Amino acid sequence: MKNIFAVIASILVVSTVSAQKVRFDIKFTGEASDVKKVYVQPCGDSNTVTLRVKGESYVGTTPYAESGFYNIIALKGHSQVILPIYIGEDKNPVLQVNANSNEFVLNNTPENRALSALTHRVNDLDRRLWLKGDMTGKELKELIEGYRNVLDSIIVADGVTGKVADYMKVYTYSRAYNAYSNIPRTQSIPVTSIPFSKSDVLPSVSEAFDNEYSPMFYTAMHIIRDNLTASPVMLDKLESLYETYKNETVRQRVVSIVVGDYITNYNYTHDFEGGLELLKRVTEQYGLSDEYVKDFAKRKAIIPGSAFPEGITLVDANGKKVDFSDFKGKYVYIDMWASWCGPCCKEIPHLQKLEAELQNKDVVFVLISCDSDEQAWKNKIAEIGMHGIQLIDKENALGDALNIKAIPFYLIYDKQGNLHTYNAKRPSSGEVIKEILEGLK
Repeated sequence: MKNIFAVIASILVVSTVSAQKVRFDIKFTGEASDVKKVYVQPCGDSNTVTLRVKGESYVGTTPYAESGFYNIIALKGHSQVILPIYIGEDKNPVLQVNANSNEFVLNNTPENRALSALTHRVNDLDRRLWLKGDMTGKELKELIEGYRNVLDSIIVADGVTGKVADYMKVYTYSRAYNAYSNIPRTQSIPVTSIPFSKSDVLPSVSEAFDNEYSPMFYTAMHIIRDNLTASPVMLDKLESLYETYKNETVRQRVVSIVVGDYITNYNYTHDFEGGLELLKRVTEQYGLSDEYVKDFAKRKAIIPGSAFPEGITLVDANGKKVDFSDFKGKYVYIDMWASWCGPCCKEIPHLQKLEAELQNKDVVFVLISCDSDEQAWKNKIAEIGMHGIQLIDKENALGDALNIKAIPFYLIYDKQGNLHTYNAKRPSSGEVIKEILEGLK
């Protein structure tokens, strides 16, 4: 399913990445034989680029990051290894990365040596927290403080200053904050049993993140969201954000999360018009894009009695576009699914049994896949012997319009093409859904 944050951020956030490209040439040494796939991601960009193998190197072109920071992401053995690097304005970096165990080291500059060392030592602290249970309060406090101590020692040892040092501070705080938050899970204790508070070992969230580097970290933006105010009300959160944070990019990124949460979690069947008016006032007050309002407005389609969403492109296995109006005159039981969804596929035999046994000829069954990979969809249809009306919505536009957060998901539309039942019973409910469908006249 599409993530609302990613959708809205792509619309609202003005990219700092220019049209320039960077061509990477990365060679791995050391224990490199089990490096299987390599990706590069400009920091602050949600997209990754897969590098291709060329001789002994991995090469590929990525968008240029004005910050100069990138992540090398590799599948090594059964693990994913991430190494932040800094290449500045270099458009053709040739890098030699030493792949030891599940740690990568890049030594071409003091800055990258420091980033490699920091990543390695912070990973060690994370492992200690997760692998050692029953730690004392003193041990836990020393471990969380260890993140800052590691940072300071590396900065001094490598003489790192300026933007790389500032980036490392945000990176380290994010990891330390997450470590503190995971203490209850790793030590099997309630939050109230942690013998020290975040403020005892960490600076405030705003002190750490109100800067140009924190928007490069997805987790940092969510940490800010989580610490704005205890109030669940969107207006309260936005007021706290704008009062506390001055960096405009931080504001934009966190706004997209806060408003995205509102749009995703709103109870549209309760007071649609009231929710829409509130969002309009918010966008006017804070000068936000009207795309938020448009995204909310299209979700009126989940209210019973609403027409099938407009602008949805459904295609059958032969590539022919199918208009939902073609089903008018029939009740339509829709199965929203995908080839990669295990629970979806488990429902298919129940669906086919239901379809075969149903006596009500006024009901048709339509399966709509949200697969982005059309061939994977076709392969799954053949693999499990699916029949009937099979359609695909590769952009998941229907799922977005209907605010569907998880699949499988089922809907019933009436003979006029209006929504009859949102979140209908599954085929595996057996006689329950069969009785409902038999009763449709």
